[in-house]
Amino acid sequence: MPVQITTETPMKAAVSVSFQCRLLRMSRSQFYWHVKRGTFHTPLYLASNKRPYFTASMVEDNLRARETGVAANGEYVIFYERLATNTRSEVKKQKANHSTLLDGLRSLGLNTVTTEQIDGALLACFPSGTNGQEEGTVLRAVFRHLKRPTAGRSPFEDSPGIVRKASKSG
Repeated sequence: MPVQITTETPMKAAVSVSFQCRLLRMSRSQFYWHVKRGTFHTPLYLASNKRPYFTASMVEDNLRARETGVAANGEYVIFYERLATNTRSEVKKQKANHSTLLDGLRSLGLNTVTTEQIDGALLACFPSGTNGQEEGTVLRAVFRHLKRPTAGRSPFEDSPGIVRKASKSG
């Protein structure tokens, strides 16, 4: 069963180590570690400038080794697969939403609200995140949460109507 190589560009006759690493989705240091073990082919070197390169057939063999788990030397190999995460884009979205929420809350009369209070309200109202929620729904929920009588206070603080008597010392 042949392995299909899916690249955006047609395969070149010779490719650099950097391009080979991009195709394999691994760092150059990790790639060279696998080359040393025999998992991947050792690169050839140009006579003119000693630059390493791989031929198209070597690239196919290396990609096949990555996809099937059978190294170029015939040994079995297991590769670490990273989970796809978009943490950077999520952080940027949250900050952008904070500025939008901040503007919306200020237009509703909450001029002294802080980003920490917004974070707490978002966590309380939307524990699994605000993905898929409309902006107006999020704004309304955060506004209502912040306008609650106990908003912004620790649950261990006294209610505003309770006055403690001073204790007499000695």
